[in-house]
Amino acid sequence: MKKLLFVFIIPFFLFAQKKNKEADLLVAQSDSCFKEMNYKCALEKVKKAEQLTQNNTNRLHLLATKKAACYTKLRQFDLAIQTLEQIKLSNPQDKAALENYLRALNIRANIHYSNYEDEFAIKKYLQIDSICTQYNHISETQIKALQNIGLMFLRGYEDGKKPKHLRARDFFIAAYEKADQGNFHVEKHMAGLNLGATYLSDSIPAVSKTLALYQEAEAYFEKNQLVDDLNQVYWAYASLYTQTKAYEKAAFYHQKKINNMLKSGNYHAIGTSYWSFAGFFMDRQLYRDAIENYQKAIENLNKVQDKDYGILASCYYYCAEAHAKLNQDKKAYLYLIDYLVYKDSVDIKQNQIAFNDLETKYQTQKKEQEIELLTAKNEVAEKQKYIYIAIAGLLLFTGLFLFFGYRNKIKTAQKLNELNELKSRFFANISHEFRTPLTLIKSPVQQLQNTLSEEDQKKQLRLIDNNANRMLELVDQLLELSKIDSGKLKIILKKGNLQHFFQTILEPFSFKAKEDHQHFTFTTENLDFETYFDRDIITKITSNLVDNALKYNEEGKPIEFNATQKNQHLLIKVSNFNPQLNESDYQRLFDRFYQKNNAVSGFGIGLALVKDLVELYEGTITTDFNQGKISFTVELPLQKELTHAIVMAENSEYKSENVTEVSGAVELPILLVVDDNASIREVYKDLFKNDYQILEASNGIEALQLAQKEIPDGIISDVMMPEMDGFTFTNQIKTNELTSFIPVILVTAKSSDETHLQALQNTADAFLTKPFHHEVLKATVWQQIQERKKLQERYSQELVLKPTEIIINSVDEKFIAKLETVVDSAISNSEFNAETFAVQMHMSRMQLHRKLKSLFGVSATEFIRNERLKMAADLLQNNKLSISEIAYNVGFNDLGYFSKCFKEMYHVSPSDFQKK
Repeated sequence: MKKLLFVFIIPFFLFAQKKNKEADLLVAQSDSCFKEMNYKCALEKVKKAEQLTQNNTNRLHLLATKKAACYTKLRQFDLAIQTLEQIKLSNPQDKAALENYLRALNIRANIHYSNYEDEFAIKKYLQIDSICTQYNHISETQIKALQNIGLMFLRGYEDGKKPKHLRARDFFIAAYEKADQGNFHVEKHMAGLNLGATYLSDSIPAVSKTLALYQEAEAYFEKNQLVDDLNQVYWAYASLYTQTKAYEKAAFYHQKKINNMLKSGNYHAIGTSYWSFAGFFMDRQLYRDAIENYQKAIENLNKVQDKDYGILASCYYYCAEAHAKLNQDKKAYLYLIDYLVYKDSVDIKQNQIAFNDLETKYQTQKKEQEIELLTAKNEVAEKQKYIYIAIAGLLLFTGLFLFFGYRNKIKTAQKLNELNELKSRFFANISHEFRTPLTLIKSPVQQLQNTLSEEDQKKQLRLIDNNANRMLELVDQLLELSKIDSGKLKIILKKGNLQHFFQTILEPFSFKAKEDHQHFTFTTENLDFETYFDRDIITKITSNLVDNALKYNEEGKPIEFNATQKNQHLLIKVSNFNPQLNESDYQRLFDRFYQKNNAVSGFGIGLALVKDLVELYEGTITTDFNQGKISFTVELPLQKELTHAIVMAENSEYKSENVTEVSGAVELPILLVVDDNASIREVYKDLFKNDYQILEASNGIEALQLAQKEIPDGIISDVMMPEMDGFTFTNQIKTNELTSFIPVILVTAKSSDETHLQALQNTADAFLTKPFHHEVLKATVWQQIQERKKLQERYSQELVLKPTEIIINSVDEKFIAKLETVVDSAISNSEFNAETFAVQMHMSRMQLHRKLKSLFGVSATEFIRNERLKMAADLLQNNKLSISEIAYNVGFNDLGYFSKCFKEMYHVSPSDFQKK
């Protein structure tokens, strides 16, 4: 038996050992090719080594990182990322596995770095540092990651915390200290070289500090005969002395680096060293020396199999420039021709790389489609199985339901009998208790009924209300006149559209005329343009003239209003028929409180106020009286150069101190305006176009459909509209789960208390009457949206606390309860996303996004992630499961991503949270 074991097992062991040696040799050859920048050769060698390696996960992952590094250098980034997908951190305690995972992260970061995606690269580099810190592990990869972040700051990345070279210095110091702790001497001195370079960027360069770090690195590399690293020191010395204008020393170190490179036989490295030296001479205008070194660079770079066309093109270009500076035009021309040839080669190579990328993506997509097809077939079979199980379960459930339903029906009948008896006793007792207060209420009511009839009471109440309103108007007008008399009233000129302005202020009078069965017409001409005018003064002039015309017009006769622009003047004409007016009255129309006799009410002070306002505006008012028809014509200048005028800047519209200007990158809130009058909608659009996205509708039904589709941030609606009025529309909005949270502002020409009360009963958030003040309307809209933000904060706090057993009364709270039910049932499913979420909530994805943004300030994706993290926090406190198990249980497939998200939300890592 032992002989048989010896015959079979020993040869197998020797064969496996031989394969491992062959794989090790291939890896060494691959590293050599990689060092010589022959990345295709390196890739071929590592692939062969991978074929010889079996049943060794850590070794396979190491080879995968080497293969991905080759793909990265060849700029085949998709293949690099695909290769790294297999590397997961399943056991952080296994140092080899941890190192492979860190290398994979570093290559991913390098890909972002190569594509100038600095934000993503830095996140990956910092993730490497975070993992090492978490597991108390110092890694060479960690040190390189810190150095790369520093190099990115030197390359131009900024985060606004410090100047770039100081931020770079922070990371180089961290790398230097980590390398010192972990005895990574090479990386320590490489970090020292980078750190020294930052001292030269100070306002007063700290040359002594830089030299100390360079000398320390030089001593170590010389002692350990690390030629390649020593060349980095020589390059650093050359840069230092060039910057300090010690050119002889700089040239000495350039030459020293070249001498070292000549011994290595690495033609690419030799060529780039000559190229750097030539650049040194070009900067000093030593063109002959520059040409000599460029030619040596070209000679060596042409010996490399995989040519660096970029550097070669640069050599030929600067050779041409140097010859041109020496007036050697023929040679310059020849080198320029070579430059163009190599530049074309660079372009061809870049196009080839792009083509390879596209081909790789195509092949990858093709394989993914095949996998999806097989997956779909399996899913169909699996679903059929579940359907059969579901049918069986449904039949069982139906039987149980019928059984328990019958039993509950008997119990319910017994309870109903008990409740009927209890109700009878309750009404018998409460009837007795209510008799006394009802008697005390009925007695004084009967006495009032005997004194006044219901109609008389209404008339007296209406009389009191009308005269109170009249008193308020007179008080306002007197205050206005006193301001004019004292010279305190100023003309406030703001830019606006006159046509839209008149549409707004005349609509209420048109409504009032219809209610009183009067024929009122208004027209505007040549006013659809932007100009400066005082809204308040022109409103008072127009309102007083039109109000007088409606009040004193002969029954059945027309009332006309016309506004036009002529020669930079605004002309307003108001006409009506007044049968009580005669020539003597006509002469005293503008006298304050003029009254012809006691039987007829006077004109008050309205027309006197109009005359004073027109004169303040430096305009004129004329009247014409002919056969009972009286016309008032007002002419006002449309210019900024007025004596009592203050010109407001165009952007002086209402803005709260809490509102900041919105940049083009920020999404504007959506405002829905609803009015059957197109001109009024134009007024709203002009008023809000800079701060909101405007949607418009001409009736309540159209507006309701639009609101359910777009989920606006606020709604302004008229009351009197065809098909569906504003009250019904508001009620529909407030009782719909999709739109219940949207603030609704009703604007109407009906100014009665009954209308206001009806608006509030239909849960309108605000109520304004026409004509409205623009600033008041803007402030109202802003305030309502701000109130919703406060509610958003309240709901956000409740969700963080995750309240249970709350009483659901409002439409929004019912929505939250439904939301919690859906999320709780699917939170552990890693495939549960915003699309699935929207389907289960019976909404479109956009509707769900807008609803969640308005209530909680987060998107659907962020809401799902936050709920998962809260569940994870609960599980971590139990101390029974590992962090990776908890991550998978709450729907995270990537442990690193879970840790990052958890730390962002709770400001502590999952492991530290669990320890608490």
